[in-house]
Amino acid sequence: MSTTIDVYSTTDVFPLVHQTRARTEELFRELLARHGIDSTLDVTACYPRERGEELRMVPPDVRWTPGLEIGFGYWLNGVWDSNSWPECLVRDDDDLINEDDPDALAYPSFIGRWGLLPELAHRLAPETLDLIDARRHFWSEYRNAAGPAVASTGYGLAAAALAEATDGVIASFDSAFELEHNGETAEEFLSWWGDHQINFYGKKRFLRSHWENQS
Repeated sequence: MSTTIDVYSTTDVFPLVHQTRARTEELFRELLARHGIDSTLDVTACYPRERGEELRMVPPDVRWTPGLEIGFGYWLNGVWDSNSWPECLVRDDDDLINEDDPDALAYPSFIGRWGLLPELAHRLAPETLDLIDARRHFWSEYRNAAGPAVASTGYGLAAAALAEATDGVIASFDSAFELEHNGETAEEFLSWWGDHQINFYGKKRFLRSHWENQS
C-alpha cells in the first residue's frame, strides 16, 4: 500500500517549492556519498498531470500554499527513476477532538483541539503542541505502493527538508516507520532514516534507474 509521511509545522513559513526540492536533492546526494554510492541524483519539481497532458515544471518563484500538490521526480545518473508527491493540506474541522471521541476521555484537555496532538504528546512539550495546534495547514508526502527504492527514500528526505524549513515535526500513521519516531525533528529523523533505507534496499538499488534494472 502507499504510505505517507506528514510534517506538522510550528511556524507560518511557506518555503519556495524549489527550496524544498534543492534541499531534498542535497540530502540525497549526501546520503549516497556517505554510503560510497557513486551515482548522480537529481530532483525535479513538476505539477501533477492527467494522462495525455503536457508536463509542466514548477517555476522558481512558486511558494507552498495550502492545496498545492507537487511531483518530485528522482533521476539517477540522468535517467528518471520514480516520483513522490508532497502536498500542503488544510486542516479540517473534522480533525478536532470532540466530547464523543475515544481520545476525549484519556485527554480531556485536548477537546476542541487537533486530533493528532495525543499522538505527539509523548515526545513534545506543551508549548510545541500549542504551536502545532495553532497552524491550519500541514504537509503530507506519499510514495506509491511498492514504489522503487529511490522514491521510497526520497519522500522521507523531502519531509525532512520541509520540517527543517518550518521548524516542524515528522509523523506517519500508516506504517511508513515505527510510531516511536512520531514527533521527531528533522535532525532526529535524518539521523536514521536514510541509512535505514539504504540498508533495507541495498546499495545496488541506487546505482541504476529502477526502469533500467527492469530491462
